[in-house]
Amino acid sequence: MSRRGFRIAALIALLALSSAAAAQEEKLREEYRAFGVAMGAGAAGVLDIVITRWSTEEERKLLIDTLVQNDQEETVKLLRKQPETGFVRSQSGAGRYPSVRLHYAYQRQLEGKRRVVLVTDRPIGMGEAMRNPRSTEYDISAVIMEFYQEDGKDKGEGTLLVGAKLAFDKEENKLEVESLGSQPVRLTSITREK
Repeated sequence: MSRRGFRIAALIALLALSSAAAAQEEKLREEYRAFGVAMGAGAAGVLDIVITRWSTEEERKLLIDTLVQNDQEETVKLLRKQPETGFVRSQSGAGRYPSVRLHYAYQRQLEGKRRVVLVTDRPIGMGEAMRNPRSTEYDISAVIMEFYQEDGKDKGEGTLLVGAKLAFDKEENKLEVESLGSQPVRLTSITREK
């Protein structure tokens, strides 16, 4: 085979690989819509949730090990360095709010249902940081959804933790989650859009 023929064959192989990778990325896109109700505040709205990739087992283990061995601050620093796994955007009557990028997405099959956990850092504004309230310790936000099959479609419910504080109880060997404020946001009528 001539050099030119080899280059053309290599180019064709590269194009085939890149289109296969693009097709795989397209398959990983999961879109959900949820109705959220903040019980304490008496507010409600719609959330659009998009998952573009799942965190790897290595990423998951590294985040958990960091929390166990260090603290939430080090875990949040590491979380910010993780590749994006999707985004969450809320809607109101006036339109959509800006997206919040997710840095962790993990799913687990349980008996009769599937649990999806999405986590990101919670940006702390300058005003909040200057006042240095207790809320700055709650610098993680999370969405926890549980799905079941109904009429061949994913349907579910869940919880949105706008601000959370994580700890790992070494004696009990379990993760502890404390929510900022009195109650987390309840997510009802979660449906898969795509």
